[in-house]
Amino acid sequence: MKKDQLGESKYYLMDFLHLACKIDLHLLAEAIRPLVGSPFEFHQDVFVTCMVTSWDGHEVIIAHPLTAELPGHEAGGQLTEDNALTYITLALKQPPKTDDNLVMSQHNFVALVATTLANTFDTQVLHSKTWEIDQAKTTLLNRTYTSDTSFVDHPQPMVFASGWKRQIYVTTIDFLRPKYEGPLDFLFVVHPRMAIEDWRPLFPILRGLRASFAGIFPPTASVVLSSIEVPVGDRLLRGELVTIPHGPEEMLDRLPEARDAVVQILDYAEYRQTKMVGLGALIPSLTRHGRLLKQAKPKVSITTGHGFTALTIAQMVDDIEAEIGADGVVAVIGAAGSTGRAALRCMFKRAPSRKVLAVDVALQLDKIPQIPGWNPILHKYTANKQDIKEAAIVVCVTNAVGSILKAEDFGPNTVVLDDAQPENVDQSVLLARPDIRVVKCLARIPGLSCPFDMGLFTSDNRDEEVTFTCLAETVLLAAEGHVGSYVVGDPTDEQFENLEQMAVRHRFTPAKFFSFPSLGSVDLR
Repeated sequence: MKKDQLGESKYYLMDFLHLACKIDLHLLAEAIRPLVGSPFEFHQDVFVTCMVTSWDGHEVIIAHPLTAELPGHEAGGQLTEDNALTYITLALKQPPKTDDNLVMSQHNFVALVATTLANTFDTQVLHSKTWEIDQAKTTLLNRTYTSDTSFVDHPQPMVFASGWKRQIYVTTIDFLRPKYEGPLDFLFVVHPRMAIEDWRPLFPILRGLRASFAGIFPPTASVVLSSIEVPVGDRLLRGELVTIPHGPEEMLDRLPEARDAVVQILDYAEYRQTKMVGLGALIPSLTRHGRLLKQAKPKVSITTGHGFTALTIAQMVDDIEAEIGADGVVAVIGAAGSTGRAALRCMFKRAPSRKVLAVDVALQLDKIPQIPGWNPILHKYTANKQDIKEAAIVVCVTNAVGSILKAEDFGPNTVVLDDAQPENVDQSVLLARPDIRVVKCLARIPGLSCPFDMGLFTSDNRDEEVTFTCLAETVLLAAEGHVGSYVVGDPTDEQFENLEQMAVRHRFTPAKFFSFPSLGSVDLR
């Protein structure tokens, strides 16, 4: 069945079945074929191996996902969609009669399939949810079928919106999906770190679908990935993590669409009466450091995160020097950018006698000597990347869409403080240069709870309170009840001073010396 034969308007309902054991696809197809009466076609791509057929207006997809899913909570031995070994998706395409009850028709077929599989393979089958595509609505059912004909039904099926105005979708993984529907204290806007060739990992409701079918539902909308909660005194700050549907390179190639996606998130923020919206990773540079958003949505309060990030960089440089010595040169890659300029200002204020090498492209170098605190006797600038070999510490704050520094670019025993997202230094550098240490510029937020894995740690070494500095700035402003936008463009001296005071009040600190996820914390001595 070709993608162009599957018009988006033809689909109404999708049901999701999950099996407790992994069963050969051909055996599954053989068990179900008497019900559907037609043969299955075999499909495979990098995400799933699956078989597909149709039955009386239904499309039946049997899939074995080949990639790891988002981690779920411990299920206590019970079958959940997160620990299932086989996925089956049932899609209602064109109903036999227009006056049929679509939900009832679909659920009758689901029960027949689930009972057949449970009896044939002596396994548990979970009917987890129904997605009403045309209404962007999902019903959580959690109906379990077993081989002894027992049936456990969820006492009260839960219905929630899978989307908002078809612009903002919400994850369908239960432990990630925000349950709070009232006004938000903050939103934090991010983007995928890498280009997404296939959107099924990002849009969980599409898990287990082959590419041609998932492509019917183009991910032109942003998605709420998770709730974020932070206790502040006797209050609980409530926020959400939202991503636009564009990776770093795609944002540059489709700049108007990427910017429009951020504006749509601000529409959602306004709808949720959000007090502060923080911009993460490359979103500030995408929006001219928030200026375009402030023009487009002047009533929505935004902040770029550059203020607290710069303060954290300056503090972490001090902390690194306390471990390895303060006699070496500190190089800043991307020094002429917004974060680079802000970080240098903070570094000059904390240690005016430190030797600094500012590095950027030739067209940007004239901005560097204009940075307050610049001392031409102690501070040098260059467009030659090779000059960083003289540095003991290299700070990365560029807007590059990927790694730009190689093993041969560094001098001996260099410590790299990488604040860039995506990272400027790939972990493979450490294989070629074991003398180099890479630490990330991160913040610690007391009591932070964000179940979504942002890729900073592994499941074995995860520190729940450690996160990005730009998120920390967003939460600080929400905690203070700040009204209006904050850091848009370059931070002011007053903003730096206020952020330092806020951080002390709420005990926000730099997170010391965490490296790549598989390495966790590192000792610089």
